[in-house]
Amino acid sequence: MPVPIPPTQTVPLFPPLTKSVIDSARTSAWYDAFAGVTIPTTIVDLDDIGEKAAFLEWLNADSIFMPQGSEEPHRTTEPSRAPAHPAHPAAQAEEDNEPPFDLLGRPVFRRARSTSVSDESGSEDDSESESESSESGSEAPVYRLPRLNEGIRLAIKKYGGAVFPKLNWTSPKDAAFILPVTPRGPLYCTTPADVFLILKSSDFIGHALDPSRAYEGAEDLLAREAHAPERMKIELVLREHVDMNPAREVRCFVRDDVLLGISQRDLNFYDHLQPADTRREIVDRVRAFWEDEIRGKYQGGKDYIFDLYLTDWKLKPILIDFHPYRPSTDPLLFTYQDLQSLSEVARLPPPPSEPPTPSPTPTTTASVSASTAGATSGRERERDRPRLPVLRIIDSRAHPAANRAAPEYGGNMMPIEMVEMSQGRTVEGFRAAWADAIRQGMTE
Repeated sequence: MPVPIPPTQTVPLFPPLTKSVIDSARTSAWYDAFAGVTIPTTIVDLDDIGEKAAFLEWLNADSIFMPQGSEEPHRTTEPSRAPAHPAHPAAQAEEDNEPPFDLLGRPVFRRARSTSVSDESGSEDDSESESESSESGSEAPVYRLPRLNEGIRLAIKKYGGAVFPKLNWTSPKDAAFILPVTPRGPLYCTTPADVFLILKSSDFIGHALDPSRAYEGAEDLLAREAHAPERMKIELVLREHVDMNPAREVRCFVRDDVLLGISQRDLNFYDHLQPADTRREIVDRVRAFWEDEIRGKYQGGKDYIFDLYLTDWKLKPILIDFHPYRPSTDPLLFTYQDLQSLSEVARLPPPPSEPPTPSPTPTTTASVSASTAGATSGRERERDRPRLPVLRIIDSRAHPAANRAAPEYGGNMMPIEMVEMSQGRTVEGFRAAWADAIRQGMTE
């Protein structure tokens, strides 16, 4: 008789989530373990430098004034570079003042540390953010964050003149349009003022500092206690700005310690991703990197999402970031239902191997028939089972997920009043309402 097919094991759409799992995706939590395969990074803990309250006061203020002294460029015209990570083969070249990239074009990796600016600046006085005004209220507010200012300057100097900022888990990509476009890519911050302006302009950053959003879905006691804003840890992450081709970025999904899927991150059509050989090479490189560098080393459990940058094919990929496996992490070209199905398939037992051909005697005819049927059924199941990980890319210019002419995060480039006024109106209705609002504002 045919071998019965075991029932598919039901897998929850999302794994259990705790505060510890979410915090494991902070850069400060995983950086030391992966310093040799990621971008050089400096982490400034605002509690350690005593400016957390002052920073939040500035960030939450309605004004757009930058902290005092943040707009001045660093005094050093030829910044020196920090020593390379001692474990990295380019360490000696770094000491010899070589460029920040090795001869193959790979970034030279260095070890990050939590920066205590007071130790380096020699200042031990607690800094304050002051909102000063005259009695008449005519003077602009003044915000002072001297240690944070200095910490950003040190990182910019250390990394050759520019950094890419994050706050806690979040990159302010929605505010990239605020800074001038440079050949090196977006979020190219060369002064503390650039960093402050990006953070102030980003809606994403506001979400990252809301504990109810940051720990959404975590039901353990520690997460509920962390919902008090004053208890939330705030870290400014300053990464060396590395010019990256968005066509080489991928997002990878791991469930129950199984690499399920790989998705193109930048949702545009790219000709070079279409050949079957290229797709197989992407899958092989990602799988090898995950098995060699990440599996068993990441401390956030067996369910997580990570981003990679695929360098030149002869070089090892670069780890960009980790994310919790939860609804707020964009699955890009997958849905979480797709990933759930792949996880269920991964839990199926392997099909039985094909039995050896027995002697054609009458006594074995029935058993041969049953065994052959079972082997055939197993081969059919194996043929229908998707090979993991599954790669998804934009495979057509007409792909429904492909970006069109509208810029990424285009909605963040418009005033919130404009977005609110457009709701429920036709284009002509919105145009008339907006013109009326402008006329009214000019007469008041």
